Amino acid sequence: MAVNLFDIQSNLQSLSINDEWSCSKCSFNNPLMAYPCCEMCEQVDSRLLQGFSITNQSVPTWECPRCTLKNLTISEQCTACGESKSKSNKNETTLVNSSTSLSQTCTSLSVRNRRRRDESDAENIFQHITTYCIENKIHFVDDQFVPSDRSIGIGSFDNISQWLRISDVAPLPDDPPNLPWTIFSSPQPSDIQQGVLGDCWLVAALALISERPRLLEHILLTKQINSQGVYLVRICHNGLWKTIIVDDCFPCTKHKRLVFTQAKRRQLFVPLIEKACAKLFGSYSSLKSGNMLEGLQLLTGAPCDYIDLKPSKNLLESDIVWAKLLSACESKLLIGASTSGTNVSRDEYARVNIRGNHAFSLLAAHALVNDTSRFVLIRDPHSRSRYTEDLITEPILEQLRLVNPTHRSTGAFWISWPRFLHYFSSITISCYNSNHFDIRQQGQFTESATQPISAYCFHVPETSLINISLLYHRHSRTTHSTHTQSFVLCDIDESDSFNSVGKRESILVCRHRRYTYWTGLLRAGSYVLVPFSISFWGTTGKNRDYTVVIHSSVQLDLTIKNKRPTFLADCLIAAVMKTNHMKKQENDGVFYITSSKLGLKLFIAENLSRKNYLNLDIDVLIAENVRHSRFSQPPFHTRDCIPPRYRQLVFITEWTDKRSGSAQLSYSYSCKHDTQMSNTIPPIKTVRHDLHSPRAF
Repeated sequence: MAVNLFDIQSNLQSLSINDEWSCSKCSFNNPLMAYPCCEMCEQVDSRLLQGFSITNQSVPTWECPRCTLKNLTISEQCTACGESKSKSNKNETTLVNSSTSLSQTCTSLSVRNRRRRDESDAENIFQHITTYCIENKIHFVDDQFVPSDRSIGIGSFDNISQWLRISDVAPLPDDPPNLPWTIFSSPQPSDIQQGVLGDCWLVAALALISERPRLLEHILLTKQINSQGVYLVRICHNGLWKTIIVDDCFPCTKHKRLVFTQAKRRQLFVPLIEKACAKLFGSYSSLKSGNMLEGLQLLTGAPCDYIDLKPSKNLLESDIVWAKLLSACESKLLIGASTSGTNVSRDEYARVNIRGNHAFSLLAAHALVNDTSRFVLIRDPHSRSRYTEDLITEPILEQLRLVNPTHRSTGAFWISWPRFLHYFSSITISCYNSNHFDIRQQGQFTESATQPISAYCFHVPETSLINISLLYHRHSRTTHSTHTQSFVLCDIDESDSFNSVGKRESILVCRHRRYTYWTGLLRAGSYVLVPFSISFWGTTGKNRDYTVVIHSSVQLDLTIKNKRPTFLADCLIAAVMKTNHMKKQENDGVFYITSSKLGLKLFIAENLSRKNYLNLDIDVLIAENVRHSRFSQPPFHTRDCIPPRYRQLVFITEWTDKRSGSAQLSYSYSCKHDTQMSNTIPPIKTVRHDLHSPRAF
C-alpha cells in the first residue's frame, strides 16, 4: 500500500528545500539541525505528534557560541566544532556604531564537520519517516514531487509510459537479471549512462565524482536500499547545503526501463541524484542545458575556478592556463571541460568525433620528457567520442598510458594541447578540500544608494589561502539573468576610530550574472568584504538574495554588520586608487576611472584644493545596455560640487549583458574650481549617507 504522507511531508517540505522550518507553536523559523525541537520555545513540533511517537516535552539544550549548533545539555563540548560548553553563556551580539543594527558573529566550520553535522540531521529525519512508514505499513511517496507530468516538465519524452518503484524496474540488457539494487558498488565513470535528458553538465560532474567514492558517500546520505523508499540526498544549491528527500519512483518506458540517467550494475546513486536535482529545480526538464561549474558546485559545494579558453577581448595566455591545469592535476582536483560556445562548426566536430556543445571530464595533463608536446586526457560521459590524432602515434600513446592507463572504451581519449584549445571553450576546476573551513551566509543586494549595506568582517590569524564566492540565488534554471554583481575586499584598521580601509589590501572583483569569485593569499590582519550590485536599484519584487561563501585554510570568525552606504564608497575609492586604473589630473582635480574590462565602471573625483570647490560636469554621449547608479533612465548627465580636500564616487555603471547587443558607454567631462558651492544634479541625499556623498580625506 502506498499513500501520500502529507502529514509528514508538509512538515518536512521546508526542511528539504529551505533549510528551515516554522514552529507551529511560536512561529519561530528554525534551522534544519534543530528539527523537531524549536530553538525558541523548546517544544517538539506538534504537527508531528499525530504521526510519530514523540512526547511533547521540552528538550534542554545549549547553543554553541562558535558554530551555533544546538547541543544536548549533557554534552560538555560542541559535537560539531569542539567548543567548550562553558563559553556558551557569552553574548556574541553587540551594537554597531550608534545605530540600532545588531552584528551577528559566527565561526567557520571545517568542511568535514559541516558534512558530519548535516549527515546527523539527515539520519534523524530518515528515522522519523521510516518509523512512520513501518508502523503504518506503507511506502513513502513524495507528494512534493509526485509521479506525474508536472514532475517531468515541458518537453517531448514520448518514451515515458509509467512511473515505477525501483523494485519493479527492469535491469539493463548487460546486467544480470537477479542482481540486487545497491546505492553504489565500486562505481566507475563508465557505469553512468545518460538518458534522454540534455543534462550532460550534471552527468559529466557525476562521472568525475564517481571516481571519488568518498565524495559520493557525502552526497548520498541514505547508504542502503530500503523497502520504504526513503532517500536523502545532500546538494549545495545557491551556495547553501540542502537535504533533499526523494522517494524511489522513477519515469520508465513500457519495457520497465529507466528513461533518464542510470548506472550499470543496478546502482541507484545516479537516478537518485538526478531526481533530487529535478525536485530542487521543479522538474526533470528543468535540468536541460548547463555547464560543468554548476554541476560541480551542486555536488561538492566547493569553490570553482572557471577558465575561459575563448576570451572575447584578451589574448589567451595558454602557458598560464597550462600551469594552472598541471597544478590542478597534481593536486587531484576535479576538472571539467566544455565544447560549447566555440566557432567550430558542427560538421567539423562530427568529422573529428568530438561532440559539440557538450561537457567532458578532464582526467590528466602531461608534457613529454625532452619534448615540448603537451597532451590532455579527456573523458566523454556518453562514452561515444572516438577522437584520433596523427600527432599521437603509438609510441607517444604508450608513454601517455604510463601517466593514466584509462581505456578508450570508457570514453577517454588523449588530445594534443593546441587541438584541445581549438575544440574546447572552457575549463572548470573544483577546489574541493575536506580539510579547509567554510562560512556560508545569506544576504541581499540593496535597492538604492541610501540603503544600508551588509559588511562581512573577519580576522585572518596568519597568512592563509582564502577563496571568496558570491552566488546569486537563481530560483529557476530557465531564467536568464542580466545583472552584474561585484564585491570589494579591504583590510580594515579597527583600532582607528574611523575604521580606515584599504591601507594594505584592496581588491575589487566583478562578474556578469550569478557567480563571482576570488582566490588568493591574505596576510594576517582584519578584513571587510562588501558585496554590491546596482542592478536591483529602483526595482520592486525582484529577487535580490545572494550567498557569501568564504573558504579558508584556517578557521575564521566572521561578524556581519550593517554599515552606511558611504562605507562601501570608502572601500571602492580605496580599491580604485590602489590598483592600476586610469588616473588623470587637471590642476587640483584628480580623476580615477576603472577599465572597461572589469565589467563595471567607477568614476572617482578628488579635489586637492584646500580652499576651492571642484565643479564637475559629465555628459554621457552613448549609453547602451548599461545601468547608471544615479539615474534609472538616460540621459545620464551629472553635475557635482566637491568640497576642498574631499573625494567622491561620482557614478557606477554596470553592463547589463543583454542578448540584444553589447554594452557601450561614451562620455566627456569638464571641471573647474570655484570659491562658491554650486547645485548637484541629480541631488545627493547626503543626510541619508548616499553612496555618492563626498568623503573627506
